[in-house]
Amino acid sequence: MLPAKKIDLVPESPGVYLFKDKRGRIIYVGKSRSLKDRIRTYLHPEYRTQSLYRNAFDFEFIETKSEVEALVLEDNLIKLNKPRFNIRLKDDKKFPYLKITIQEKYPRIFATRNLKKDGSILFGPYTNAKNLRRAVKAVRNIFKIRTCKRDLPLKKTPRPCLNYAMKKCLAPCQGNVVEDDYRARIKNVISFLSGKSMNLEQELESRMKKAAEHEDFETAATLRNQLFALRDISQRQDAVFTDIVARDIIGLVIADTFIKENFDTPKSYANVTLMKIRDGKITGKENYPFVLSKKTSPDEIIETLLRTVYLHTYDIPDEIILPIDLEDKKVFIRWFKAERKRRVRIYCPRTGLKKRLLKLASTDADVGLSEIMPVAKTPPPLLELQRILNLATPPKVIEGVDISNISGTSATGSIVVFENNYPNKKEYRMFRIRTVHGPNDYAMMEEVLTRRIKSLIIKDKPLADLVLIDGGKGQLTSAEKAYATAPKQIPLLAFAKRTDMLYYNDGREISIPTYSPALKLLKRIRDESHRFAIKYHKKLRGKKLIASELDYIQGIGPKRKQILIKHFGSLDKIREATTDEIAKIKGFNQKIAKKIRQALQPNQ
Repeated sequence: MLPAKKIDLVPESPGVYLFKDKRGRIIYVGKSRSLKDRIRTYLHPEYRTQSLYRNAFDFEFIETKSEVEALVLEDNLIKLNKPRFNIRLKDDKKFPYLKITIQEKYPRIFATRNLKKDGSILFGPYTNAKNLRRAVKAVRNIFKIRTCKRDLPLKKTPRPCLNYAMKKCLAPCQGNVVEDDYRARIKNVISFLSGKSMNLEQELESRMKKAAEHEDFETAATLRNQLFALRDISQRQDAVFTDIVARDIIGLVIADTFIKENFDTPKSYANVTLMKIRDGKITGKENYPFVLSKKTSPDEIIETLLRTVYLHTYDIPDEIILPIDLEDKKVFIRWFKAERKRRVRIYCPRTGLKKRLLKLASTDADVGLSEIMPVAKTPPPLLELQRILNLATPPKVIEGVDISNISGTSATGSIVVFENNYPNKKEYRMFRIRTVHGPNDYAMMEEVLTRRIKSLIIKDKPLADLVLIDGGKGQLTSAEKAYATAPKQIPLLAFAKRTDMLYYNDGREISIPTYSPALKLLKRIRDESHRFAIKYHKKLRGKKLIASELDYIQGIGPKRKQILIKHFGSLDKIREATTDEIAKIKGFNQKIAKKIRQALQPNQ
């Protein structure tokens, strides 16, 4: 729980806040234009049920000069600390970029995951390795830019490498190309990777004609080959706009189910498709899968994507089309203007061609989501149960039922629920026997299951795939009577404690080997249902014992009895209490306290 008093010390200025757990580990990083207002929202009742609120015990904050500075700092802190409650891309490692070392005399181009600022420019990130290889191959084939790690110029001229022999490099290490000409090619590479193929084609065609006019046919032939290669790539792309505005269209799809893998916290998934449109044509498409926790908002997903993609890449569009109206879009607009000297428009279209393209990107994101969603594997014990009992499908939901009483008094029943081999304690239910008097386990079993079926039908919840009865043939017969009213036939299985013999509702008596994982699962369910029933039974017995002794004390009614139990916790603690301790309780006095002491400790 966050320290409320500390929030009063937080300034109303932009910055970054960090939530910490009991051990001091950073579990969440966020930004805000007003730190105090944002952190205070976490005290609202809406947040108190969330895991983040329950796990946050302290926080720190860092003031910044502006929201833009807070945006960059937030991105760096998330990458550095990898907080548990910040949403993350499904692939934790950094996505690769194409790097052009323009600070070098003869720049290189290569794939990298290192984002340190050394004067180079980056294109990406690429989530699809095939797209990355295609981009490198196109640059090498068309522009013949070097990819080696040699520091040029070299003191000694080495033999040319294999790339030169394959006509994929101009071999500047051999002095085969003038620096100005090589720089002109780098400029063309940047235009090509930025999707500005129309302007590049016009420039190459103009230079080719000039070279031909000056009878520099070798240069003209080189430019012609580059031009033809660019046109070949351009013809494969679909035209969607008549203008040349650079646009990125972002489609988002969030899974509506949460998947629990083993003992992990249930997770959901989202997929974002980023469609690049340059010179009116679709030039590229990348999918970014996300792993989500509960109550993750679409705003948080889109903000994470914008930080991931645009805070490092050189390729900044003129427009970014979003599937939602982003609350903090002005922060990103200001960052583009301040850091990249670009005016970028960010908006969500309502109608027209852009809306249709947004739908296309969302459809593509939906396809990508289906590919990243994990397929739930059926645990081996359930597969073995399916085989042993000859069921149509594995029993993914198994309910265990047990009855607990002493000679019919304080009788209780319990239902425990196991889903995919693991207990689902939120679905556990306890029953206080109402209609059966005296020691009759069979009738109690029938009452509990009848009430259970009725409750599931009223709440429109599905029945279990298998019901495990703690007992023998008698309990199984009672269960069959209860389930005769069910809307469908449910497999019932009785499990005798002493012999570990199974009695199935088709009349079979089944003995499973002790090493079987199916038998181990059934024992876990039986023991859990027994533990749960005993726990409730003890609770009822304790209340009855306290009530019976306190009821005989004159002047102690239901209200005072409740206050006593709440204050001391148990009958033994009330017995140990002194007269003064009882008299201090609101609503009590010395006279009543003495009566209680005399009733509970008559020998003193």
